[in-house]
Amino acid sequence: MALLPLCSVKGAPGVTTAACALGAVWPRERPTPIVVECDPAGGDLAARFGLEVTPGVVSLTVALEREPDVAAAADRNPLLEHAQQLRGGLHVVVAPTSPEEMRLPLDRLAEDLSILAHAGCDVIADCGRLESWGARERTPIARLIQRAGVVVMVVRPTLDEIQHLHGWLPSLHALRVQVLLLLSQRGPYPADEVAAALDIPVIGTLPFDPAAAAVLSGGGRGVPGRTLALLRAARGVADALAVRLPATAPALPPQPSPSASAPVPVAEGA
Repeated sequence: MALLPLCSVKGAPGVTTAACALGAVWPRERPTPIVVECDPAGGDLAARFGLEVTPGVVSLTVALEREPDVAAAADRNPLLEHAQQLRGGLHVVVAPTSPEEMRLPLDRLAEDLSILAHAGCDVIADCGRLESWGARERTPIARLIQRAGVVVMVVRPTLDEIQHLHGWLPSLHALRVQVLLLLSQRGPYPADEVAAALDIPVIGTLPFDPAAAAVLSGGGRGVPGRTLALLRAARGVADALAVRLPATAPALPPQPSPSASAPVPVAEGA
């Protein structure tokens, strides 16, 4: 089981789409993945897929506040209790859209999400855009990353985003975590040049694929996963990540999928 935070440093390179794509093609030998929205700016998945915000991050936080021992509660996997399932099998814990409503839940998740990730599932945390923090007082997302021991930075291979990420590296390295890069969409710089310039491994590249992005954004229909370039690329990224994550534990019971190909997250009734 593992906690895998995904973040960006500028703009909107598709962290949520990347998180859902990875969850949809997560290796079957790994524990079942759950995508948890941890973006301080608020969540997107409820609006994208026409879901209620409860159950979700807020109801999970309320339940955790009532638990005298989160580690003991993790045995029954409360993440799954507060997740909703997209057609295709992907479990998501959705967040409210308001940054103010995310403030208290994030404080709790920063402490507890790494514990809950040991409850028979792999947690993919959609952390959105990083917010600056001080040496003495770190943000909830910085604490979450530190507890995870790893962070995947989603960045377009363009000069401005690479420079912004370069400026963030001292803060990320100060957390003493493994930093990995996931290149997203189009840009003039190939992966090997970006990796060499930043001295950080590039775990893979997700291509510009409007059809897949529409499906993963709730605006498309059930296109078979094998036809989507984004999901094909995400499978390679997920496999590469899996070898860097902790050893597996028994997976949750497999969920039905619409086809033998990769499950495609779409809204119920879409």
